[in-house]
Amino acid sequence: MGPPNIDTETAVSLDSRNGQELDNFVSTLTKLSFTLEARFQQNGSMEDLNRAIEMTERAVEAIPQGNNKLIGCLNNLGILLKTRFLRAGSMDDLNRAIEITTRAFKITLQVPTHPHRAPCWNTLGGLLESRFQQTGLIADINGAIKLTDMAVNAAPQGHPDWISYLDNLGNQLVHRFNRTGSMRDLDRAIEVANRAVDFVMHTQNHPSQASCLNNLANSLGTRFQQTASIEDLNRAIEIANITVKTIPQDHKDRAACLNDYGCWLGTRFQRTGSMVDLNDAIKIIGMATEIMPQDYLARASRLSNLAILLGERSKRTGSIDDLTRAIKIADTAAKTTPQGHPSRTDYLANHGAWLGERFLRAGLMEDLDRAIELADMVLKITPQDHLNFAPSLNNLGWWLGIRSSYITSSIKDLDRAVGLMDQAIKITPQDHPSQLIYRHNLGKVLGDRFKRTGSLDDLTRAIGIVDVITKITPKDHPNLALHLNNLGDQFWARYQLTKSMGDLDNALSSYKKGWNCNNSPPSTRIHLGRQAALIFALQQNWEDSNSILEEAIKLLPTLSPMSLKHTDKQFMLAEFAGVASIAAAVSLNAGKGAHHALQLLELGRGIIANLLMETRGGVISELKQKHPALADEFISLRDLLDSLIDVMAGGLISMGGAASTAPQTHQRFELEQKFNKVITEIRAQPGFQSFLLQQIGTDIDWRYAASHGPVVIINISLFRCDAFLVEHQQIRLLELPNLTLEEVEKQVQGVQSCSGASVNTDAMLKWLWDTICCPVLDTLDLKDRISDGKNWPHVWWIPTGLLSQLPLHAAGYHEEGSTNTVLDRVMSSYTLSINTLIHARRNHTQDSTSPRPGVGHALLVAMKHTPDLPTNQILPFVEDLTKILKEFCLSFGLNSITPTPQKDEVLKHLRNCRIFHFAGHGSSHPTDPSQTYLLLNDWKTNPLTVGDIRDCKFQQDWSGGKTDQDPPFLSFLSACRTSTNEAEKLVDEGIHLVSAFQLAGFRHVIGTLWEVSDKHSADVARILYKTIQDEGLTDLAVCRGLHRAMRALRDERIEEDTEGQARNAKVLKIGDLENYHWIPYVHFGV
Repeated sequence: MGPPNIDTETAVSLDSRNGQELDNFVSTLTKLSFTLEARFQQNGSMEDLNRAIEMTERAVEAIPQGNNKLIGCLNNLGILLKTRFLRAGSMDDLNRAIEITTRAFKITLQVPTHPHRAPCWNTLGGLLESRFQQTGLIADINGAIKLTDMAVNAAPQGHPDWISYLDNLGNQLVHRFNRTGSMRDLDRAIEVANRAVDFVMHTQNHPSQASCLNNLANSLGTRFQQTASIEDLNRAIEIANITVKTIPQDHKDRAACLNDYGCWLGTRFQRTGSMVDLNDAIKIIGMATEIMPQDYLARASRLSNLAILLGERSKRTGSIDDLTRAIKIADTAAKTTPQGHPSRTDYLANHGAWLGERFLRAGLMEDLDRAIELADMVLKITPQDHLNFAPSLNNLGWWLGIRSSYITSSIKDLDRAVGLMDQAIKITPQDHPSQLIYRHNLGKVLGDRFKRTGSLDDLTRAIGIVDVITKITPKDHPNLALHLNNLGDQFWARYQLTKSMGDLDNALSSYKKGWNCNNSPPSTRIHLGRQAALIFALQQNWEDSNSILEEAIKLLPTLSPMSLKHTDKQFMLAEFAGVASIAAAVSLNAGKGAHHALQLLELGRGIIANLLMETRGGVISELKQKHPALADEFISLRDLLDSLIDVMAGGLISMGGAASTAPQTHQRFELEQKFNKVITEIRAQPGFQSFLLQQIGTDIDWRYAASHGPVVIINISLFRCDAFLVEHQQIRLLELPNLTLEEVEKQVQGVQSCSGASVNTDAMLKWLWDTICCPVLDTLDLKDRISDGKNWPHVWWIPTGLLSQLPLHAAGYHEEGSTNTVLDRVMSSYTLSINTLIHARRNHTQDSTSPRPGVGHALLVAMKHTPDLPTNQILPFVEDLTKILKEFCLSFGLNSITPTPQKDEVLKHLRNCRIFHFAGHGSSHPTDPSQTYLLLNDWKTNPLTVGDIRDCKFQQDWSGGKTDQDPPFLSFLSACRTSTNEAEKLVDEGIHLVSAFQLAGFRHVIGTLWEVSDKHSADVARILYKTIQDEGLTDLAVCRGLHRAMRALRDERIEEDTEGQARNAKVLKIGDLENYHWIPYVHFGV
């Protein structure tokens, strides 16, 4: 039951104040005030609190000076005004409360035996503590400690309030330590807190138990921050855990206890790298913010803590959603904190820190400028004797160094950064844990200044500083790897200048030690491993280089967990472009053989695609037959993770009630933990030990991959270039001594630099033939020119790195009577990896020579006019294409659908289509290939992107029995650059429109390497669909149809139609003929 309804006007209508009646009047007012305050605590009504204050004010006014009741009423009024201050944040209330209780304090000094002496002193001490927290005035916290200490000494140990006085004293000592850094205060705070805890734990159900436990936990955690004693931190977390488990759900301090517990879990994450601690910390502090009213002043502190943890998780996992939320929440914390509040500088600093991190992620200059502006502002308003002055110096120095390194190359910025960091180090105790951070950062900035000025003194000093911190950092600290990487970089820089073998050895030693820090983030370890392996390779120590790279490749998939959005996975993987190719080359040099090297390539390329294929494909079928319950749980969790990723991809950031904290993000991490647990259970079942696990050294079904023709993988690297020839009976290695990474880069630049202009491609096609295709085909004994019959040999090409942007299928000497061309010897298809090819074949075990009547349809999107494009981008020949496809559909009994060309409509009809043909324009994204898109009517506001297609699950629906439709068969993307990825750091991920349709479930996809002609695209489609019409809807017919079309275009056997204007294509001049139209078309499929 709550407090009763209160008729205050009737209750205090009696206004006689003589004798007993006065006592009754004051008692009535006091009781009413207590009741109103109790109701406020229950329902949060400010009207009740205001009335409680009014009742107590009337009581104070009614009591004559010298009356024993005056001290108690003044004390009560001070407490009520503090309560309103904590709710509404008015400094007038706080200052008035101090004024009123100071009046009471003076009276107590005149009455040594007054029973309210200790309570009054404690109240005034608490009020001064609150004002210190707002203003930072050292006199206030000194006064608070003196008064509360007096209250502790004045109250008998058995007094009901003695324990709360003791508890308050410990808390105030911690506050003063945070302001002054006095370890004497901190040690005494722990001593006091331990006394309080000992007392309450021996008193059953003591009301102050939660508060005392929480303060002890905070004191121990704070001491850990000064001494790095892991025992203190673990004990703090243990005690905080007990606190939140025992404190009642409706306790007024529950939010504070949850917040503190989460903070110490977050601190332990920073010390140990435990993601379990970090995820739990975010969840717990989110709970703390959710149960706090929006207008509570202390809510800003909770928000700031939450922002810090979200930002840390973003740095660890690459989640842009976490980083965006950290920035928004930190900004809210700062904006909701009054000017002059001492914690506001902390909130501003945190906001700036995450803006700076977003600059490092996205490159937005305004983010970096704002980060520097905030860091500078915080430094200017932080007192020099404040504990946060050194961190403020470090923060500004760091962002100035970043600006110089990434943007301006400003020596002025670097000089100021060095000065600020030197000052931070100088004023910080030598044994303080923050020294590690400050010295690490100074070493980085000195190294950067060396790069600008060539000052060997800077570099030598950087080495000395970082070398020291690598020696004093605990061996199990997750940041040790970062320090060792920093040291390795400095030694490497000096080696490049001096060629000193000692510096090279020291660089290698640093990288190796960092690589062996197993509790560091995988991304850090992979980077260190790569650096060490490259030095080993430089020394031609192939065995050790291979050993490290092999383990690094195993770690790569950990950068792409199910819980991350695909764009975040791309960000994490982009740093390690080419590592798989290097690992394969090093493996060969180490004598490991073709099979082993090829395994490394398979494991280290197409990581995002492999994850999607493994979790969507037919591999689940066997599990469902033998362990249906596990299969159902796996599918349920997989679909939940996918759906949450889809929600987050929509860009919805929940900020309502700050701590609604976008629960989807945390739910993703929790679901992934459950998902991984189920996978572990599945792998424990007989026969499922390698479920979703492609390990180096296990057999991939090479025979199955090459069952319809050889698969040729071309690996390019700094150390060597090779072709892996996967045949039905064997795997052979063919060295390509004339192929170099440098030449591939040159050829790709030649193609990319030509946008609508003429370029002589004859030399490029001949170079591809001489260095790659001719040696490969000759080794495969595919030396003869084939007629137009049906017995064409079929080769699947898997180029790696930048080679994927060049037309291997078009290589050769295209002269009359020549047999030295790929096109005249074999039919060509492409695939991202052997795993991709196997997956596609296993998920469609039967060719369908004719669709089932009434099942499925052909979807045609023909964009003759695209909104907001100039008139020279009109595609007149798409109307011819429409006629071709409709005639084809009639012959196969397929319904043809031409929807409104808008994203949602196209996606709706894609789900059940057998054939999709798009004729229009495409746009590629230079840095984020998942944002490449097809241009529909709503392309400006709602583009149909690679990400949209890739996240579809048509194949999953079909293989999982969710639809009675035939599986998707063919997607023809007649638009520019649908099979290329311009983001060089992600070329081995194969992220483009063609691969997206494959991952969505299409068995065959036809795309383009570069710009194509509108008219000739219609010609290609005509021959392709005529071949399928003649031979049936079979795998062979698709590839053969495209092959015939390209040969016909090349040999100019298609009658030219000069009516209308074709879409401009890149002019690739072959010999003396401007016949380039056939080259860009490529087939991906089984």
